[in-house]
Amino acid sequence: MFNNFSFWKQRSLKKLLSKPGVRMMIFTKNNPDSDSLASSLALKRIAEHYNVDAAIYYTGTIQNKTLINILGDDVINIPTLSQSQNLIAFVDLLPTEFTEKITPTIVIGHTLGNTEGIRSRYRDIRSTETTSSIMIGYLKKLGVAIDKKLATLLLFAIRDKTRTLIANFTMEDMEAYWFIHKYVDMELWTSLEHPSVRFETFEDLSRAISNKVIRGASLYTTVGFVKDPGNIPKVCKYLLDIEGVSNALVFAVDSTKIHVYAESKNMEINMKNILKKAFGDWGDVTGGPFHAMTAIHLGVFGVATYDEKIKPLLLKSISDSLSDKYFYVLEAE
Repeated sequence: MFNNFSFWKQRSLKKLLSKPGVRMMIFTKNNPDSDSLASSLALKRIAEHYNVDAAIYYTGTIQNKTLINILGDDVINIPTLSQSQNLIAFVDLLPTEFTEKITPTIVIGHTLGNTEGIRSRYRDIRSTETTSSIMIGYLKKLGVAIDKKLATLLLFAIRDKTRTLIANFTMEDMEAYWFIHKYVDMELWTSLEHPSVRFETFEDLSRAISNKVIRGASLYTTVGFVKDPGNIPKVCKYLLDIEGVSNALVFAVDSTKIHVYAESKNMEINMKNILKKAFGDWGDVTGGPFHAMTAIHLGVFGVATYDEKIKPLLLKSISDSLSDKYFYVLEAE
């Protein structure tokens, strides 16, 4: 079990973490999901095991508010990632996905793409479905204590990305799932699986239903202008319960950005690829085959969000533009 984390890899990582006075900055991807956050926390615990001061940094928004509450001070939101004299680790973030000129010392992640151009002193990039599976192997092989919070987040990440090992999973994902499940805090697990729903979510759902457009098995809608776009993943999940709907896209607009979230029950559709083809030129797309998201800057049009007369026209213009590109890509698949 976990044979991919070889003796030589262990030795190389330990050597980097054993330098006196070293501090680690862990960077994960924009708008991080459960896998990005859980695997980053695992590396933070490993660093602390070797007496290395480590902090996790992310840009964008964590859509799952329960995750934010659980992680607390373990993660820090910053406007942009930048180079540092400290040891920099990319977790679930590949340099090829990154536009800023940052040279990481450590890169740990998963991809099926080309990794030849990635340069770092320590690199572990695999074809697993989750980075959490990789990090569980690290915890076991290095003998790092696994607290219940970390275990619960890692197991939730694997379940979230593989739909409870139903689709797009590898043997490594299965081994990691089996190993980590015995450490889980069931009360914390329940809060992740069944988070409480705020009243604002139902208001957003009502607007989404009113604005919905359905073509075949695909639903497209908007909740309109919002102060907090964090509700749209929950709204999207509710919309997927509509009979005959297998994929849904929901967008919301705040004072600076258009927030897009899409999810699918159809295993033949890769939502991350769909959003990349439709909106990749406008913003970074994160997520996976079953759910993905992006944020598109409004730019100079942001001033229109403060004008009640112009807002309806702006929303219609955005909606028409997004729907045209989204349905065009869907129909071409």
